[in-house]
Amino acid sequence: MAKKRPNKIERERLQAVADMPCYACYIEGREVAAEVHHIRSQTGLGLRPSHFATIPLCPTHHRYGKVSVHLGKKAFVERYGTEQEILEKTNREIERCKEENQVIF
Repeated sequence: MAKKRPNKIERERLQAVADMPCYACYIEGREVAAEVHHIRSQTGLGLRPSHFATIPLCPTHHRYGKVSVHLGKKAFVERYGTEQEILEKTNREIERCKEENQVIF
């Protein structure tokens, strides 16, 4: 069974998040290119979460750092907040930029 392709609105959301710098690095005063992290909350491991539950994280903070969502989640949450908190901030920033017709970050 083929994966469902994102529709136009989902693609725009994914691109907006991908264009943002890594949230964790930005908090530390650096602008590092990010990749899109899908927040898994109510879905099983085999199910793709919503494209609207996405946040910008660099590969280190996303996948392989000691302080990362996948390998060092407890330390990540202590330092940067929960994924849900970061999602809310990401959503506010995207909306602010849309209202002001600005490029994100």
